[in-house]
Amino acid sequence: MTEKRAHLEVQSGHPDIEQSCGSNPASGFSRRDFSKLIATGFVVTLAAPMLSGCKEYADAVILGKRTVTDHAGREVEIPTPEGIKSVFFTSSLAQVYITSLCPDLLGGTASKFDAGQLRFMPAGVDKLPYLGTIHNNGEIDRESLLTEDIDIMFSISGIELTQQNVSEAIGLQDQTHIPCLLVDGSFDKIPEAFRFLGDILGREERAEELASFCERSYTSVRDVVQTIPQEERVRLYYAEGPEGLQTEPETSQHMLGFLEAGAICVADCEETYGGGMTDVSLEQVLTWDPEVIIAWDTEQRGGAAEDILTNPDWAQIQAVKEDRVYAMPNEPWAWCDRPPGVNRILGIHWVANLLYPDIYDVDIKEIIKEFFKVMYQVDVDDQTVEGLLGNSYPPPPRKDKQ
Repeated sequence: MTEKRAHLEVQSGHPDIEQSCGSNPASGFSRRDFSKLIATGFVVTLAAPMLSGCKEYADAVILGKRTVTDHAGREVEIPTPEGIKSVFFTSSLAQVYITSLCPDLLGGTASKFDAGQLRFMPAGVDKLPYLGTIHNNGEIDRESLLTEDIDIMFSISGIELTQQNVSEAIGLQDQTHIPCLLVDGSFDKIPEAFRFLGDILGREERAEELASFCERSYTSVRDVVQTIPQEERVRLYYAEGPEGLQTEPETSQHMLGFLEAGAICVADCEETYGGGMTDVSLEQVLTWDPEVIIAWDTEQRGGAAEDILTNPDWAQIQAVKEDRVYAMPNEPWAWCDRPPGVNRILGIHWVANLLYPDIYDVDIKEIIKEFFKVMYQVDVDDQTVEGLLGNSYPPPPRKDKQ
């Protein structure tokens, strides 16, 4: 518990209580102090309102517990930061936050990593047990949560929390008796999510570093994108799946990163709730005729980026004719989606630079290096950055801009 949160208001005027539970309870309210008050009978004679003033701090000192309110408004009793040694999460989206904030507290993983991803992961991640995920109707190994001595769990969203998020967290907590906190990870609330996690886990300084970085990054892209008139924005198709014929409408959380970077979503289709990936036909894509296509990469994710560029059935689409089909970088997590988490902060830089190289004129290599250094605490060189980007550089400046 931080000193700010431990501050308690005491109305009794009793010197022992004022010293122990007053403006600075961290000054020395020990188990012996509390026992002394009980022995003298003072605690027993206190009025209930007075007792409530010390309850939170006494719980923390003696029981190692505190009560917090999560982003769904639930009051949950959790261990104090000193008592949290092992953390888990309900999805890989939440995993990104914890890996960035406090990798030493990882109690397991919600995804399985390949060699390419592991080179950007903290040492030892490959030795952690895979405990599962509730994403896309998956399952978490409840027994292993207990075997691995998980102290606390987090369910973090990519958009505003839904009732399904709440129900899943409550169900998991009831089944395991491990507290599960809900955190709103909406784009504009990512910094707040980091600060909340930092307070819960006793990592306030690191959380503030990450939160401030995300705020600056988000603002730098948003401020430029807001200057682009709607009629001048680039029409984009997000090609998911092995054939590129699954996608997201603009209402989907999986499209949000592209929209934040200034794209117009061309997909006029129904949203598939939960996992997304609505099936569409090539005829629909031809009708939409996007200016840019961003697809899953072929090698790692089994996507259609290469096929779209070479398949004659796609050849009449404007994006293909102008060679503006890009594979989304995928390490250590996909930069724009799946999971739609804090990794999207890098994604919006990349997409804005792809779509508007003359307006969002930045050195994308240097932005990538900074993101990896701050978020993943990894130094990457030019060669590594070029390997991550593959063919996904912006086009050369237009002739009228040279």
